[in-house]
Amino acid sequence: MRYLRPDYIYTPRGWQRDRLLTIDENGRIAELLSQTEVEARGLRAEAEAAREPLRGKALLPGFVNVHSHVFQRALRGQAQRPVSGHDTFWSWRQAMYAEAQRLDPERLYRLARATYREMLAAGYTTVGEFHYVHHQPDGRPYASPNLMAEALLQAAREVGIRLVILVAAYARNDFGQPALKEQLRFCDPSVAAYLERVEALRELGVPLGLAPHSVRAVPADWLRAIAAYSRQHRLPLHIHADEQPAEIESCLAACGCRPLVLLERCEVLGPQTTIVHATHADQAELDLLASSRATVCLCPTTEGDLGDGIPPYRELLTRQIPLAIGSDSNTRLDPFEELRWAEYTARLRYGERRVLVTEPEASPGTYLLTCGCEHGAAALGVESGRLEPGRLADLVAIDLEHPMLQGWTLESLLDCLFFGATAEVISAVWVSGKQVYAR
Repeated sequence: MRYLRPDYIYTPRGWQRDRLLTIDENGRIAELLSQTEVEARGLRAEAEAAREPLRGKALLPGFVNVHSHVFQRALRGQAQRPVSGHDTFWSWRQAMYAEAQRLDPERLYRLARATYREMLAAGYTTVGEFHYVHHQPDGRPYASPNLMAEALLQAAREVGIRLVILVAAYARNDFGQPALKEQLRFCDPSVAAYLERVEALRELGVPLGLAPHSVRAVPADWLRAIAAYSRQHRLPLHIHADEQPAEIESCLAACGCRPLVLLERCEVLGPQTTIVHATHADQAELDLLASSRATVCLCPTTEGDLGDGIPPYRELLTRQIPLAIGSDSNTRLDPFEELRWAEYTARLRYGERRVLVTEPEASPGTYLLTCGCEHGAAALGVESGRLEPGRLADLVAIDLEHPMLQGWTLESLLDCLFFGATAEVISAVWVSGKQVYAR
């Protein structure tokens, strides 16, 4: 048994003072004991020993990064110069494809190891890696078909972050268009070949999910087969949708419906499904998400960087659609910043403050934490996100004496974090009860 005793712990009941958190041999939270219970259990010595390292600290659940393309970290600051007369997501995509062509297993491993270390330092304890650079640049498989995924797994193991590999399916460039030369290494020759690679990872016990890239890149028969496999094995299914107006226009022209309607027809939508972005979803599509109990993953720093647009936050919240966050292109790695920009861009869209609140008198901090932790964990099928017995002991320690938090009170602490701080206030991180980072 391991013990942690910070000044405060954030639980589903709110802030709890002077509790002893116990962690069992499986890396799960066993109990949260009051001082009276500590005395009754004869754990005074253990409590005192656990006290000093966390004096002046508060514990939060570890943040969950639901959507990452780790190799795109190499583009940070490198794709801001003009490449066309009108730079958009589509011109940025050419720089991304060029970077993808430079990858080999060793380069991907080194990029992933550095980026996952940066994620841990920022307070992310789990990452969902939407992985689509599978094969050699000409599309031929490596001798080990999942070699690139193995590079990601090795990097995550060495760093100590929990990795859920979202194995991407890719078949074409767009409706009725074959894959571009730059996309060949993303593509499998058939949905059966794709699922064979997924099954090989699943049989090894790798935490994973299914990730058809988009309705543009994956035909309807593939979508149905992938959704069926996801349901059969109770695995998460993640897909980009409604990120760009051009994507919606292509879908309407080819199928006579919008992307989320097509996904509903292909039986993709369900409680296991996460829609990445949903930036331009219309009211009928949002109703489909609500009725299917799907989650939406927002990526505000990337959506801002690429000029994607501002998601319909209020309409998502009104329908009680769970919201999670992802760092996506990894242009920034800071859950406080990611969540801050969710609220800030919502304010810009609606011309009001306090948009992401679930009660009229609430401030945003509580709900932002839920999005960053609990909803993200559920989207990846991970039993973390809340500090309560039985959950995985994925934790971050907040330095309450950091200058950024000057003036905090228990009532305002979450808002101080999300609207006045950065990840620099994080002093330590645990994954499954093991300390994997200390500032």
